Amino acid sequence: MKTPSLKPALVVVVSLLLVLASAQTKAKPHSTHQISVKAANAVVLKKFPGKIVGKTKLENEEGKWQYGVLVMSKKVLREVMVDAKTGKIASVEVTDLKKEHQEAIEDAKSAKGAKKGAVKKSKKDDEDGEKEDK
Repeated sequence: MKTPSLKPALVVVVSLLLVLASAQTKAKPHSTHQISVKAANAVVLKKFPGKIVGKTKLENEEGKWQYGVLVMSKKVLREVMVDAKTGKIASVEVTDLKKEHQEAIEDAKSAKGAKKGAVKKSKKDDEDGEKEDK
């Protein structure tokens, strides 16, 4: 008597796994923002016709995700914050490139400091764990 082959069953299982994996990679990840950078820029340009300066950045401002858009309109540079969920303008500030550059430096320093603090805390936690183990 001949035993049945497992090859057809194995082919079916592998095919199903590939289909499922493909479907999962095509699904969009859940995010806290609903609009794109392009849409945020369009909102700003509609209100302040001109030219976008630099890159539009997604920022967490006081617990709210907003796009920071710099726009040069009629020789005035503005930083326009667009709510990333609603697409509405949250705030407008007249600024200049020197001020924006200084803010970028300060943001980088604070981010670096926060990262160092997390690393230091982690090392301290590791040391405390070693003391408890001994």
